[in-house]
Amino acid sequence: MRKWLAELLSGLPGRRHALVRAAPTQVHAAPAGAHAQHSVAQFPAPSLPADLSAPFVEWQQGGAPSRETPMGPRELRALRHLDALLAEDRTPADLLPRTPAVVPQLLNLLRQDNLPLAAVCERVGKDVVLTAEVLRLANTAHYRQRAGHAVADLSQAIAALGNDGVQRAIARVVLKPLYDGQGGVLSSRAAAPLWKHGEHKATLCAALAAQRGIEPFEGYLAGLMHNAGWSIAWRAFDRMDGGVSVPFSHAFVQQLVLRKDRLFGKAAAAWQISTTLNALGADILADGLEPARSPLAAALALADRDATIAMLAPTVTVDLNASQLLQPAA
Repeated sequence: MRKWLAELLSGLPGRRHALVRAAPTQVHAAPAGAHAQHSVAQFPAPSLPADLSAPFVEWQQGGAPSRETPMGPRELRALRHLDALLAEDRTPADLLPRTPAVVPQLLNLLRQDNLPLAAVCERVGKDVVLTAEVLRLANTAHYRQRAGHAVADLSQAIAALGNDGVQRAIARVVLKPLYDGQGGVLSSRAAAPLWKHGEHKATLCAALAAQRGIEPFEGYLAGLMHNAGWSIAWRAFDRMDGGVSVPFSHAFVQQLVLRKDRLFGKAAAAWQISTTLNALGADILADGLEPARSPLAAALALADRDATIAMLAPTVTVDLNASQLLQPAA
């Protein structure tokens, strides 16, 4: 994972990346008289069940219900716009905001066998946002129980978190700007819900990855990054001339879900995070999330589903030890 944070600092790499097994995503104009729904490329079934895709988009956008109508001209144009992004060699850097410059140094430091607490404290202390996140995380119920008391000192917080906890704090600080809602109306509405969903998904995916013999931190990163596909799509729509607005048609939502997964796959493949996450990105870019067969893809798909259910039904407590969350979906 040496290059990915440096790449994020400038949005995406300056060099052009070859995309592995990129799936064709061209959208062609419909013949005269053809039904509007047939004028866009049709992908396989969405990664979320049909009964969750529309409610999840409605939840992101403040509850505007989807329409039982064919896709309109603006929706067709919006899908063509995403297909054009997917056809490019890389995702436009300005759709992925920058991140703090101190983070690559910190993550490299954490990869050392012997964690130098004083050096980590010194570097964490240089970043106000990261310091606040480390202290906040150390005072959550899980880590506060480990420390035995509330933590106010940075060195105590880092000691309580351990290597895994500090890595997660860094990842949260690095990746949260991906969900910055300053891009426009759609991205602003979705920013906070997507981050909340992503945090929950990351925790689930870390647990599921560990069960499958994958490093839990890679599962955590995959879960926290996955919603970047939504973020890219909303920003792209916000920047379109004329844009697209709620309420959306159900047909548009189903096609949007498929493209946002491929947008994530495109970004993940370009970031060069690790061998496992590179392969995850390439697989999802080529086939979508649900058809991907790798253990991490299976963990991510299940975590995405369960996090979505948890967000749409907030009164339901998701138990990380529940067997149904630790088994692939039927």
